[in-house]
Amino acid sequence: MPRLLNCLLLLLMFLLFVSAESMANPGQFGDSGLLSQPVAQTLNEGNICVGLWANCSDGVDTGTGNTGGSLIIPTTITMGLGTFIESYGSYPNLLFNGDEDTSGRGYANAGFKLRVFGKRSDAFRIAVDTQARRLVSDNTDFDGLTDYVGRVIASYNLDQIGIHANAGYASNDSPSTLKYDDQMLFGGGLEYFPVTRLRLLAEFSYETGKLAGMEGPTEATIGFQYFITPHLTLNLGGAMGLSDGSPNWRAIFGLTTCQGVGTFNRPVPRLVDPDVVDEPLEPVKVSKIRLLTPLLSKAPMTPSPISHLEIPLKDPNQQVFVDPASRLKSPELSALEISPVSSVGTLRPVSDSALPQEPFVAKVKRRFRLPDFTFEYNQWDLSEEGRKALSLVAEELRQRGEYFILSIEGHTDNVGSEAYNQDLSFKRAVAAATHLVLRDGLDPARIFVKGFGESTPIADNASDEGRAKNRRIELLLLVPEGFEEVELEVIPKEIPQGQTLPLRGADNATVVDSPTIDPLSIEEAIMEKTGSVTAKPAGAFSQIDTVEGQKTPQ
Repeated sequence: MPRLLNCLLLLLMFLLFVSAESMANPGQFGDSGLLSQPVAQTLNEGNICVGLWANCSDGVDTGTGNTGGSLIIPTTITMGLGTFIESYGSYPNLLFNGDEDTSGRGYANAGFKLRVFGKRSDAFRIAVDTQARRLVSDNTDFDGLTDYVGRVIASYNLDQIGIHANAGYASNDSPSTLKYDDQMLFGGGLEYFPVTRLRLLAEFSYETGKLAGMEGPTEATIGFQYFITPHLTLNLGGAMGLSDGSPNWRAIFGLTTCQGVGTFNRPVPRLVDPDVVDEPLEPVKVSKIRLLTPLLSKAPMTPSPISHLEIPLKDPNQQVFVDPASRLKSPELSALEISPVSSVGTLRPVSDSALPQEPFVAKVKRRFRLPDFTFEYNQWDLSEEGRKALSLVAEELRQRGEYFILSIEGHTDNVGSEAYNQDLSFKRAVAAATHLVLRDGLDPARIFVKGFGESTPIADNASDEGRAKNRRIELLLLVPEGFEEVELEVIPKEIPQGQTLPLRGADNATVVDSPTIDPLSIEEAIMEKTGSVTAKPAGAFSQIDTVEGQKTPQ
């Protein structure tokens, strides 16, 4: 009983003094997973997670002759080394109280996990894992023994349910007084999200015997993970031993948190190298010429690189309603201080108060349509062709001196459920918008996103060709009512950094050499806009494993 009270006290201390930001999920051994069992997901590139745990049990005989209750405080660290690989490690006991032997978890470990099949957002994934485990013990005969473990891990996530299984082999080092056998390792778990921030867990683990005549540890665990903030996870579980090699009961508490630079912290390239092209000190005012004869309009002109993406407007006076709630900007994105761009200089608005806070009318000036190759199959990850197409549009928008806003609309075909298509179209719109902000420097305060799902087809869904046309992203360049005469001042780059100049009819701006972009992944932006109702946390920026209805490809 005193040990259980100590565990509860430690949990209270964690809640009072530990804070951070992540919805990532390293387990008590450091690898991304449930409480104890790994999953096939890996931590995202450039992110780092730490965890602090309390592991209480009534003790187990490990062959040292020492039994009794135990309380250990493991600590873990996990690092994303790439989009599909992570490294991790743990130390078994920060208390240094000698309870490592009887805990059954008394080893430090370090390992790598590699996702070899399936993308981050796929329903089914496979990973391989290898690690070295070094026993920590006050008994010099056992201290420093090193085991080597290899595992194969499979995960399948469908809607709010996930199934995970793993199998492996442990090559065990033996002390001078005993002969340890190698072991087969098996484990798995189930997860269920009843609500947004709560994940219920059930786990099972089995190991073959390490000592002749003694059973290996076998345990069943139930618990939950509660995401206190988008970046702080509370873990709580209780286990029951099913063999003589396991304690009769075990209680697990833990807090895990993640931070990182994400995968989209890339410099925005300059449009013009000042060492190569001499730029004018003052902006050049372009005169508008009205043609006197239609014959002049037939003179050869240089085709636009995005002419194949632009859709002619059927109604030059078309107007739409814009809801401020669909703006991409959020409290987290506002911290980026992302810069809107002009053809010569870069301007950073200090507020977005110029736009109305209620739904307002805007005139459609231009429309661009990006076809289904913009995204990978059944994904909201942008393809290489999609990234290039968006950058071409952004390059075209850089040449505009007048004020505009951008509405990005996602559409799908009718294959799959209506709810799934609506969710997928919105996530694709957010992904495209976030790319324009982080990679091309557009101002998030003037970008709005919508998902229309399958509701507005432009072709017949009965054919493959028609469905392909319906899977699209559309970008509407809009000018709000009352902003027709507003222009962004084009400032030469030679003006010293930090100088403040007014924008005619818009907010003040500060000249900077290039856009200042803090790290934020597309998945994080999606989580912020959607509320992460069905997101399965597996990385520092809440990488999304699955969405409702993902069983059907788009």
